[in-house]
Amino acid sequence: MKREPASSTAETDLRRVLEHYDLGSLLAWNQVESGHVNENWFVTTTSGRYFLKRRHPGLRHPDAIYHPDIIRPQHELVIRLRQAGFPAPALVPAAGGETLLVLESECIELQEFIEGHPYDHGRPPHLDEAAATLARYHKLVSSLVREPLCDRGVLYAPARVQEHLSRLDEAWRLGEEPDLIPLVQRLADHAVDLQGGFAGHGELPHLVIHGDYYGGNLLFAGDRIAGVVDYDRARWNPRVVELAEALIYFSSARQGPLKHLVYPGVLCWDTFTRFLRGYGRVLSLPEGGELAALPDTIRCIWLQMALQRQEEAFPRLPADPRATLQELLVLGDWARDNGPLMVETVQSVAESALG
Repeated sequence: MKREPASSTAETDLRRVLEHYDLGSLLAWNQVESGHVNENWFVTTTSGRYFLKRRHPGLRHPDAIYHPDIIRPQHELVIRLRQAGFPAPALVPAAGGETLLVLESECIELQEFIEGHPYDHGRPPHLDEAAATLARYHKLVSSLVREPLCDRGVLYAPARVQEHLSRLDEAWRLGEEPDLIPLVQRLADHAVDLQGGFAGHGELPHLVIHGDYYGGNLLFAGDRIAGVVDYDRARWNPRVVELAEALIYFSSARQGPLKHLVYPGVLCWDTFTRFLRGYGRVLSLPEGGELAALPDTIRCIWLQMALQRQEEAFPRLPADPRATLQELLVLGDWARDNGPLMVETVQSVAESALG
């Protein structure tokens, strides 16, 4: 059988998909490089430009993270946000009226193209706008409960830190390296300490978090956000989880001293404080148990995700395991030791906002 060139195959597939939409003829297309699970395209038809997302296979399985029963509530969330004036993408319905097109094992969605520029870490007004927009999102969804999104589970937990550490310990055979055992034990102590901290936080305020609020999902027109995209990880979780994720992303140095982890370094106090100010101008900052949970949540995210990425990237012992373990401890120790200062900073920002 003659195999079609990749470009021809793509065109054939896209034309097949667009047959289900009333958008005219396909004129141009190019695949978007970003995206780890989905296949994303910019497509131009005689009616305009669009963003096409194809979520791939196994989506029909009831336990699949991108099952249609999960995607449809995400679409309802996006529609509700747009109705409230939030810069969520406009979903384009297929000819049958549904915003989610299911073709065999694929789930496909089409969005109107959003003209915009990426987040600029060197542009302080972008930081202010990102913080205020996250607070605005939280304010809009504070009363919104979507049952299917409530069943997706927590994103971060001390037990997962211990699980990833145990698997890494076994895969790397760290017990056979006597000089590394104390480092592993100190990391295990962090997991135990976090377990006690999480147990003492009490009932935390929950809402439907965006789940992936970072610069790559923000589109700017000048210094204003024109679009907040990608709601694939939206779920019912503590608000402090998303605030901690955002503070890690927006407040970390781009070029830090950590060379072996997914995180380049610890938080920068200036950007940490500035982000809190931007958020606090729109919505009240955490207090009480929610505030106490913030440093522990940041530490848990750092350790869980850094361990997970090591487990994925280095199934066997890396060239310098000591350096990796030491850098993990840099993150864990910093978050633990600076926890009181984080709490104090949030309180100070909150008080100045009231004054």
